Amino acid sequence: IANGPGVRVSIFVSGCNHHCKGCFNEEAWDFNYGKKFDESTIDYIIDLLKPSYIAGLSILGGEPLELSNQQGLLPLVKKVKELYPDKTIWCYTGYDFERDVYGKMYKEYSYTKELLEGIDIMVDGEFVEEKKLVDLKFRGSTNQKKIDVQASLKQGSVVQLKFGDESRYEDKKPKVIFIKDLKENEKEEVAGEEVIIPVAEQETDNIISIVPAFEIMPTEERIAAEGLENKDDNNL
Repeated sequence: IANGPGVRVSIFVSGCNHHCKGCFNEEAWDFNYGKKFDESTIDYIIDLLKPSYIAGLSILGGEPLELSNQQGLLPLVKKVKELYPDKTIWCYTGYDFERDVYGKMYKEYSYTKELLEGIDIMVDGEFVEEKKLVDLKFRGSTNQKKIDVQASLKQGSVVQLKFGDESRYEDKKPKVIFIKDLKENEKEEVAGEEVIIPVAEQETDNIISIVPAFEIMPTEERIAAEGLENKDDNNL
């Protein structure tokens, strides 16, 4: 459920030349790491995708778009689309879609063209540790983009979609509030009664704590898996 909408089958392929700092799957940089990917692996994944509650396939790594990995994944992607045309295929890559994938690989390699024709969504861009937020939706750092691959191929230019959580970090202008902790020596005795000095009447240089606070915007997220038989409003 972390690598795209709904309940999904995820495959991690080995081999990556990006070597991003802070990579969560550093072992998969090695092209010889893991188990051999062959026809039996494809059959196994196809079987896992069979239940109606499975929304689709997500391909990660390593780097799925290393040229050798593209050639290996192509039979899988074609078979998934043939048998499950309504299930979506997501692909995660450290390459930039506009510059590297569509701008270069797509034009130079026939298997890249075939592979992209079977992928619905591509999340592109290297992982940048300095732009990491732990609660991001379907990616690791804020620089990574969600590309509608089929719309991009049809239009001839990149069609970028929103993840739906951008308001958490884009164009934030935090409000600053002032919090005053009154100490015992900041109380006055008036006619034998203890009186606390209101914050509004105090000098600003007496403020001892400045806490930035973000306005909280109510949001509603409805996550539904593709292919579920129950289509009513409670199908979340």
